[in-house]
Amino acid sequence: MDDTSVVVAPNAFKGTLSPLEAARSMAHGVAQACPGRPVLLRPMPDGGDGTLEVLARALKAETRFFEVPDSCGRMRAVPFGLINRRQGAVAFIESAQAIGLSQADCPFATRSTEGLGRLVRHVLDCGARTIYLGLGGSATCDAGVGLLAALGVRFAGLAHPDFEVLDRMGGVDVTHLDRRLARVRLLVLTDVVNGLTGPLGAVVFAAQKGATPAQLADVDCRLRIAADRLESAFGVSVRERPGSGAAGGLGFACALLGARLVPGAAVIARLTGLSAAIATAGLVLTGEGACDAQTVYGKGPQLVATYARRLGRPVYLVCGRIDDSHAPLAEYFARRVSLPPGRPAAEALSAAVASLLAA
Repeated sequence: MDDTSVVVAPNAFKGTLSPLEAARSMAHGVAQACPGRPVLLRPMPDGGDGTLEVLARALKAETRFFEVPDSCGRMRAVPFGLINRRQGAVAFIESAQAIGLSQADCPFATRSTEGLGRLVRHVLDCGARTIYLGLGGSATCDAGVGLLAALGVRFAGLAHPDFEVLDRMGGVDVTHLDRRLARVRLLVLTDVVNGLTGPLGAVVFAAQKGATPAQLADVDCRLRIAADRLESAFGVSVRERPGSGAAGGLGFACALLGARLVPGAAVIARLTGLSAAIATAGLVLTGEGACDAQTVYGKGPQLVATYARRLGRPVYLVCGRIDDSHAPLAEYFARRVSLPPGRPAAEALSAAVASLLAA
């Protein structure tokens, strides 16, 4: 029996399994096919769902809760991670927990990022000097104006700005912006490289957040107007920065605040020791809910495969669904398989892994 370890490093299977849950299901499949073979869990979110759970577990952060409004304005207790250090606390925030799609049952146009801004302000109150902010999975497309308002930016005549009023935005006053932000290292974890505006900007993701066809025609126009006003007020131009279109423009708002926009999968791989785990392994397993052409552009499974190839380790891909546009994946993975329909995701994932290893 092969006694080398197996690294399991999946992203989320959206709507069914978090990255950690998917990793545990994969590990169960390994145990079924190869009893006793060592398994190393390295779940690989890329800034979206499951990011907080994985980082808090890997870095032994304390999980706390704070009540903020979700994207629809309902108050919810939202988790965040905190590590207290002498030189200042390190905080971990997942935007999907505060303003995620799973809670968004209000009109697309009225959703706001204000709750996320309140959570950022709270971790500043907790003494945070470094903040990791994951942007995937948001329900919003307000260019981050709600977040900025919660952090002290004032919009003429608008107490709670959202997408609906972006084209009516008047004066922008940044003189009351929380001064602590200037002393904070803000690292924004994104899973996309899109800029804010244009046909490949934040509008690309608006439909999956619930925008109607009529609203889609208006999204980019409103985002351009907001960008004009905000960039003028802050005195910087960041709308073309890769990742500024993430989470409906939250990346743009964070860039205005001086944040570094970084590939979420790469940062999480570094923080969780993925490379070191793969170096000792005989096989690597990865996957996510839907695999398509975009998987090779900075998504978790592509990064896992890159590490594995660099270290000469075979890597298998297991996805809920493999789209016809998956052709670019062929060179990255030794084997690829999709889950059969009609079975619970955890059970199907374990069975797929067991079948792969038994073949």
